[in-house]
Amino acid sequence: MAPRRAAKARSKPAPAAARPVRVKAPGNKPTGGSSNGNLRERLAAVECERDQLREEVESFKARQRQLEETQAQVRDRIAWALDSLQNILEGKG
Repeated sequence: MAPRRAAKARSKPAPAAARPVRVKAPGNKPTGGSSNGNLRERLAAVECERDQLREEVESFKARQRQLEETQAQVRDRIAWALDSLQNILEGKG
């Protein structure tokens, strides 16, 4: 009989920045005015997460620009090397 394999959904845990921020809900539901305070706490947590995500997006954009610049430099060097080789081959012919 063929052995069975248990497939994991994910082998590595998600990075801390990718995990959602969780606000712990109180055990007893507050009545009246204190529920407004809970909503404010949740709003503050969501705003904080939004700000962190914006910073992360800006970081990724900067990294992407850097990678694109590096790729352009590599492409130019390869083109230069090919031109040099072509000139050497034409000179021998």
